[in-house]
Amino acid sequence: MSDYLDLTSYGYQIEAELGRNREGGRITWKAIEIKTQKTVVVKQFCFAQANSSWSGYKAYTQEIALLQKLSHPNIPQYLNSIETDNGFCLVQEYITAVPCSSFRLLTLDEVKQIAVKMLDILIYLQQQTPPILHRDLSTENILLDESLNVYLIDFGFASLGSKEVAASSVFRGTPGFIAPEQIVQPIMASDIYSLGVSLVCMLAHKDITEVHTFTSADDPYQLNLKQLLPDTDRQFLGWVEKMTNAKVSQRFSDAQTAKNALLKIELPVVASKDLATLTPGETYKPKILGGVAISVATTFATWAIGFTTSQVELRITTIAIAIIATIAIAVAQLGAATIVSLDTQTKTQGIALGVIMPSILVAVSGLIWGMDSAVAISTAIAIAEVLLLSYFWAQLPSKMGNLAQGGCWLSAIAIGITLGLNLSNY
Repeated sequence: MSDYLDLTSYGYQIEAELGRNREGGRITWKAIEIKTQKTVVVKQFCFAQANSSWSGYKAYTQEIALLQKLSHPNIPQYLNSIETDNGFCLVQEYITAVPCSSFRLLTLDEVKQIAVKMLDILIYLQQQTPPILHRDLSTENILLDESLNVYLIDFGFASLGSKEVAASSVFRGTPGFIAPEQIVQPIMASDIYSLGVSLVCMLAHKDITEVHTFTSADDPYQLNLKQLLPDTDRQFLGWVEKMTNAKVSQRFSDAQTAKNALLKIELPVVASKDLATLTPGETYKPKILGGVAISVATTFATWAIGFTTSQVELRITTIAIAIIATIAIAVAQLGAATIVSLDTQTKTQGIALGVIMPSILVAVSGLIWGMDSAVAISTAIAIAEVLLLSYFWAQLPSKMGNLAQGGCWLSAIAIGITLGLNLSNY
């Protein structure tokens, strides 16, 4: 406790350190307001010189007071300001949430929801007189809770029009998220760029260092989003590209314009949910139905193998054709399913790979190598279906452990083999 900031004389008891900025000039503490026992956040701004004068910072009292008067449900309220022997502290409402950089992986639809909520916050700030520019939007300063509520924190860099808020001249933003023009003169579009880069990090599931390996060779501020996010919905990707355009003239000018454009985009419906939110029925029912499908496919495959071995002369060539066909068809159908899942506009190609190609293989093999090879490939198709169904069954969300899932799969296979052998005896 000796290393903790002592603010008991000011009515606050420090409980824990929440974090430090990269230069070590600012420390964020979790504290308790002694009088009310309310949890708060204390941001301590430390300065190198012990004899620093506070007269310059008191000139910004009006700007700080304006920040304290901000009333928005997604901006933690500023409660108090304290001058200490070696720095300056801001006391702020405590929010039970985490930076989006530490949050779970997000779906495209969830990222869109976050974007809308963040733009609502920026609209509120930009409608103030004068407009408030945050100037440090990043994945560390956007907080998310389990209900996907969004909060914007850290106004230490903010500016009111052309005037800077206290401490903003000390801290200058987060590299990688800063718009190119912000170095000279920040504008409302500067926060748009920073938000866009933050959304890219969420979509790509990468930190800012990894994201910036995808910048243009001739412009370090221009991200190559087609390479970074190849599977993202085209309309949404185009919107993000306009958010993060290095040229101000080609970027959304303000948050309202960006939001209006975003609301016109309808994302494809994706039947996926966070595992933690799924009910037992939502996880077990697909697994049971999938297990039944595996048993049925295994029954047919077992019967097909029995029929083939009894009707076809098992030559090395025939066996080799069957094995190669099994692998080829399984890979082709897996590829077909992947194509359709990544881009719903390519269903024709997916159907061609998954249905037409196996049929062509059977017909061609029958014409070239005879009926034995056609029967062998038909059997291979049945085996490939079992493998493919098993793969997708394993991908279904489940709250069962790996051993339990393995046992269920083996049971489905065993039931199918038993039924197939009985069917072969008739």
